[in-house]
Amino acid sequence: MYHSIVKRNLLNSFAALNRGDYEFITKQFRDNNVSHWFSGEDHPLSGLRTSKASILEWYARLSRLMPDLRFEIEKISISGFPWHTTAMLEWTDYLTDRKGNSYSNRGVHVITIAWGKVISLEVFCDTEYLRGYFNALAEQGVDEASAKPIA
Repeated sequence: MYHSIVKRNLLNSFAALNRGDYEFITKQFRDNNVSHWFSGEDHPLSGLRTSKASILEWYARLSRLMPDLRFEIEKISISGFPWHTTAMLEWTDYLTDRKGNSYSNRGVHVITIAWGKVISLEVFCDTEYLRGYFNALAEQGVDEASAKPIA
């Protein structure tokens, strides 16, 4: 029963992401002792954030860089108890650059939840492909596509 509730909450969270409702997402993070990591080196979304403020800043950047980002969830795996739950979601995302060129990436979210709050989120995806998207945005005049990661 508990895992069914977690699954429904995760699917609702990705539906919120697809609507661009990042406030819904950020409210799910614990206020302190939190971790948000995105794979890759030295691109605008990469790196580790360990404060709620930096996580909020990261999602604001995500909304500016990928305003039409959409996820399709392919697999979900959940294990653990309410005080320490691990969820893994395999996904494909879809987005376009400012000229309308389509991009798609595949990846995995690994989320650790304690008592209904996200305490750790890790995102693994093809960062070389993602770098091509950011390079295209930079060429299209989006300065933030070349920004340093939010730490």
